[in-house]
Amino acid sequence: MLVVAIFLLATVSVVPTLAVDRPDIRQRIFIHYAKGKQPKPPSAEGRGYYKLTGAKWLFLPVVLEVNPSGWGTDQGLVLAAIETAAGEWDDGVYSGWGGVTPNLFAGGLTLVAKGYNDLAWTADRRDGCNTMVWGNYPTSGVIAVTILWYIPNLTILEFDIVLDTDYAWGDANVTPDVMDVQNIATHELGHGIGLDDLYEAPAYRETMYGYSTFEEIIKRDLYKGDRQGITKLYG
Repeated sequence: MLVVAIFLLATVSVVPTLAVDRPDIRQRIFIHYAKGKQPKPPSAEGRGYYKLTGAKWLFLPVVLEVNPSGWGTDQGLVLAAIETAAGEWDDGVYSGWGGVTPNLFAGGLTLVAKGYNDLAWTADRRDGCNTMVWGNYPTSGVIAVTILWYIPNLTILEFDIVLDTDYAWGDANVTPDVMDVQNIATHELGHGIGLDDLYEAPAYRETMYGYSTFEEIIKRDLYKGDRQGITKLYG
């Protein structure tokens, strides 16, 4: 059972009615591109890379709903992968890095029947739910897309994620030549809680690096900048 709690920063006086439509609500779309395997440049030792979107969640934990159909047959695998991806930001459950102070994601996932065409790509479809689905995104070379609704310098209101059915999905440790569900979900959920894409070549090890490819699993565990960025946001 999901238990929805409200986490309110003591320094900000805000009530949940903040989510009603207001003129300063902004939409941001993050596009995750496919890129062939490239020789990796040397990383800058001792330095992490991160970039913030300019907003964070004020009310926690975030409830995540998922429609696991459309990518394959093993729904148990995909749900476990997404839960682990969320837990990596929360508590470092995959890599053991320790996590942040608040509970970012509510335990468990809510299963829904929503599809790609039901997501909040326009203002009239923003429904207050944070949803991940598989769908046929129309642009080639795109692995996944996250749409973020937020009030700049204040709060995130909602995010929705689509993973493109143009690709074969699965567990890259088990099946070759697939997009790894956990790898990509960890990256996209990073957008949902306030982190931007990175494109600097030395940042290739970060989860929030903006390119991925088949069989990649490096984004499953947060790197230096990912941990620095999420800790800066949530402590």
